[in-house]
Amino acid sequence: MNAIKKIFRPIYRPVMDLYRSWFKSPKRYRYLFQNISKVHPRNILEIGTWNGNRAVAMIEVAKKFNPPHEIQYYGFDLFSEMNEIMMKNEISKFPPSKSDVQKKIKATGATVRLVQGNTLQSLPQNINSLPLMDFIFIDGGHSLETIASDWMYVQKLMHKNTIVIFDDYWNDITAGAKQTIDTVDTSRYSVEILPIVDRFRSPQGVLAIQFAKVTLR
Repeated sequence: MNAIKKIFRPIYRPVMDLYRSWFKSPKRYRYLFQNISKVHPRNILEIGTWNGNRAVAMIEVAKKFNPPHEIQYYGFDLFSEMNEIMMKNEISKFPPSKSDVQKKIKATGATVRLVQGNTLQSLPQNINSLPLMDFIFIDGGHSLETIASDWMYVQKLMHKNTIVIFDDYWNDITAGAKQTIDTVDTSRYSVEILPIVDRFRSPQGVLAIQFAKVTLR
């Protein structure tokens, strides 16, 4: 029995993390995997990497269509730069260290580049060194300013088949993606509010949260 435990111990945590990401997440997250299966991405951008579990789950789906060494993952997060003020302003959570997250995601076999910092600065600073992306997930800072800025720069990374998924399209106009999504230029972009709604209690009341999907027309 001890020998069996020793064999399976190294893979237990990655398998459980994947299980939680796929099956224990809020129901709207199934749209991530459905849309990755549509676009077969080689280049994935995630704004809001946090603990890396979502990145691992997305890459594992992408690996069904591409060898892992052909998949490039780009992740932006505050990591250790997060502080109490930022956490409050962005309605966020404290992330693990960048090095721990890097190690976790690299175990998928994908090429991984993590960028630490506030995307109000880090995204424009790095935009010219990024390739066009096949799949983009925006789930970083939740302030109106941050999401509007993230969208402004993400547009530069889209090609004709790119899928952009926004989290936090919710019934609160003081934060989240609703204001940005509702003002997207629909003559250039197709916007779809995905129908699954997850509801959570917050100090302000019940939040009804959906994903929004944006593609070029």
